[in-house]
Amino acid sequence: MTDAGQRSDPKFEIEDELDYLFANASPNPNREGCPSREELLALSRREKPIGDPDYLHLVRCSPCFREFRAIQQANKAPRASKLWAIPVAAVVVCAVAGVWMMRRGRSTTSASTKRSPGRALVDRFATLDLRPYAVPRGNNRKTETDPLCMPRDRVNATVLLPPGSGPGAYDVRILDQNLHVQAFVRASAADRNCITTLAMVIDLSALSAGDYQLALRRDDSEWQMFPLRLR
Repeated sequence: MTDAGQRSDPKFEIEDELDYLFANASPNPNREGCPSREELLALSRREKPIGDPDYLHLVRCSPCFREFRAIQQANKAPRASKLWAIPVAAVVVCAVAGVWMMRRGRSTTSASTKRSPGRALVDRFATLDLRPYAVPRGNNRKTETDPLCMPRDRVNATVLLPPGSGPGAYDVRILDQNLHVQAFVRASAADRNCITTLAMVIDLSALSAGDYQLALRRDDSEWQMFPLRLR
């Protein structure tokens, strides 16, 4: 869009984990492809159908998601109706699911033409279990374990952190064989069913297939490295 330098980054109150995730997972400093403020207003009032692609943009653009949420929070009545009580991030997720379902019916041939070098960008889901990679107390060697696997797409990943990991904000990096950073994101972890679980959205579509390292750390603690293979 043309007014990237004129739009502000409004403040809003993070109300849940999904708010935190969508507000930080997808930086877009140049505000490329962003809907206008009027369109964000329409989204915030739920005036657009659930399958409107602008909802999908909210998940892929943290600045727009923050602006969208700030508009909603500013317009909340003192006595919110039951409709407003529904977590907004859940509404966005439902909208994204609607867009995804509509796109499933399109042929892979037409989808692949949208992106060079010939493979469509698709939201994928992955679960990464880091617990088998933990070094037992008193043992200096890690057990030989197959690399973690992730698709070369935009990935919604659930990461099960090793025992002893605490909840909070984590820096996550994808490193090549020369330990150069190829992708990064800052994500939040929380305790779920006695497992510290990190949720992140990371775009790996521009990377080549092959072996990498998944590096993560909490705050200023030491980096932890895990073998990763992109397919």
